[in-house]
Amino acid sequence: MRNIFFMLGCVLVAALAGVLIYLYNKPARNVVAEAGIPITAKELFTKFSTNEPQANTAYLNKVLQVSGQVLDVKHNSTAGRVVILNTGDPLFGIACTLDKPATVNPGEKITIKGICTGYLSDVVLTNSYLVN
Repeated sequence: MRNIFFMLGCVLVAALAGVLIYLYNKPARNVVAEAGIPITAKELFTKFSTNEPQANTAYLNKVLQVSGQVLDVKHNSTAGRVVILNTGDPLFGIACTLDKPATVNPGEKITIKGICTGYLSDVVLTNSYLVN
């Protein structure tokens, strides 16, 4: 009886290890190849600030193609370059973490494609790429 429990435990541990290895080696999403949902920065921020649960249902973990004016460009030590798009609100914006370095200046009108990861006073896009 002990041998049966020991064998079942070994099989369970091996299966769990296999699942973990698979998930660890899972390739990242190809944001460039996916079609993005087109939206302006002001529209996106308004939807999240007025009704966050509905906006989460519509945009969370989806690829968005956001157009707007660059408010600021910051350099984050862990994430690289973060572009803040103007939303019309002086305190909050759309924070887009760029995967590849790009030359972006405040005041420019740009379109960025990235994965929406939620609303934390700013709407956050990760794995972002400059479209134009």
